[in-house]
Amino acid sequence: MDIIQTDINPELLNTLYDMFNSITIPKRASTSQRYNTTGMRTMCFGLVEYRVKYKDKLNHGTSRFTILYPEIYDELKLIIQRILPDFTYTTIQVNHNGVMDYHTDKNNQGDTVILSFGEYENGELVIDEVEYNINCKAVRFDASKIRHKTNPLVGNKYSLVYFTSKKFTRHFSRPPFK
Repeated sequence: MDIIQTDINPELLNTLYDMFNSITIPKRASTSQRYNTTGMRTMCFGLVEYRVKYKDKLNHGTSRFTILYPEIYDELKLIIQRILPDFTYTTIQVNHNGVMDYHTDKNNQGDTVILSFGEYENGELVIDEVEYNINCKAVRFDASKIRHKTNPLVGNKYSLVYFTSKKFTRHFSRPPFK
C-alpha cells in the first residue's frame, strides 16, 4: 500500500482560495447514507459522466463547472502541475467542508491525489485508520482500493481530489490531462 505525502507552499493556493470565496459552491445534489455527505458543497471539473442519459447521445463530456469557471479550472490544473507534474487525471472534484464516512472510490482507476487548504481545524484524511493532516499537503494513494474517510472539521476547508475515472479509460489510451 503506497501512500505518498507532499508538502505544498500555501502561497500556491491563495489565488484559488480567493476564487472559491468569491462564488457559491452548490450543495451536493443528493446525499448518500453510505458516504454521509449531508451539507457538503461540491463542484466537478474536467471530464464527467452526465447523470441524465440521452438516447443516441454521449453521456459524458466536459463538466458544466469547467465551462462556467474556466479561470478556476486553469488554476486547478496549474496547482497539480506544480505539485506533481507527471500526475495524469481526467477529473477534479472540489469539496467544500466535506466530511465523508469510510469508502473506496470504486469508479476511480489508479492513484488519486487529495489536498486541502483553508482556515479550519481537524478534518484529517483517514486512510485505513491512519490520520493524515492534509492542510497544504497532497496525499497520493489508490483510492479505488484503499478505504478512506475525512474527520469532522470546524472552519472553512476546501479539498481538491484529482483522479482518473474508469468510465473514460475505454475512450483514451491514457488519461488526457497532465
